[in-house]
Amino acid sequence: MAYLRKLVKLAALLASGNGVTVNELLNNSEFGYHSRSSIYQDFRNLENSFGLFPERSDELRGKSGREAVYRIDGEQWKNFRSEFITCTFDTKDRRRLAFLLESIGSTSPLFDVSADDVIVKLQGLLGDINVRPSRYGGYFSLDTAMILDKLLEAQDTKKLINITYDGTEREVFVIRCFVFSGGTYCYVMKKTGWVYMMSIPRIERVGPGQLLNTRNIPYPEPSIDVEKALADPFGIVRGETEFDAVVRLSDTQAFYEKEKLWPDSVSIERKGDHWLFKVHTCGVYWLKRWVMSLGTEAELLEPGWLRDEIRSDMETMSVLYNGHEKGENSWTVSN
Repeated sequence: MAYLRKLVKLAALLASGNGVTVNELLNNSEFGYHSRSSIYQDFRNLENSFGLFPERSDELRGKSGREAVYRIDGEQWKNFRSEFITCTFDTKDRRRLAFLLESIGSTSPLFDVSADDVIVKLQGLLGDINVRPSRYGGYFSLDTAMILDKLLEAQDTKKLINITYDGTEREVFVIRCFVFSGGTYCYVMKKTGWVYMMSIPRIERVGPGQLLNTRNIPYPEPSIDVEKALADPFGIVRGETEFDAVVRLSDTQAFYEKEKLWPDSVSIERKGDHWLFKVHTCGVYWLKRWVMSLGTEAELLEPGWLRDEIRSDMETMSVLYNGHEKGENSWTVSN
């Protein structure tokens, strides 16, 4: 067991309701103690390194009934846990860790990222998770990870940065980085307050630290309510108007969708022999594609104008595929 992990595990045991005796630690093969002196040395190390003070209580137990029980004060342990990540990881690693935790733990398909929130989320989890903050799972290439670090810094500091996006130089404030449907994106804001979305892998360059805002340009009022946008499951591509949509789902699809973590803007309820999926959204683009991707398992009932759009798209698809079957397309697929 790595020594740091050993000390944390020892502290957790001392902070538990039962506490622990020295003899119990000697008989616990997981710790690997061979002498009482080595245990007392680790008690001192907990004081010197973590500010945790194992104290001998009045309780006695063990075969002889004379083994003293040692404990750590619960408030000390609580404070240690809340500060452990701050002390262990530097700011960059905490930002990365926050991004990863939000990406797997949010109740919305859009993920809020806050370097401060990660401390709260990890309270009570210490010792139960295995996080490698220098890695990015399957979401990121190395280049994307380096860009993301700079974007998360700009998000925290609210400083104006210079980036190159699709070959164009832009000055923007970074409002929020998030993951959606396996892709990585960010909301950015112009100096005028106009908010729009970028694909992080398409960002070619972020200006170095010295290019962060030195002109005291004020942080503008965003043109959209970002929190509201993040709560819209289809609003990653925002339309001009909000609307209520109703989708009829098959039993099979409804049970699958009910297992997902949808935000409060979504309800899924049974009506007779089918299920109704209801959502308040402004995301025409993604809602339409989500419904069409479900094929015969879903039917958009409302609004009528979007139902007409889907019907038109399906008629176009029918022409496309029927034409291919008849050999009317000019292109071929070669092996």
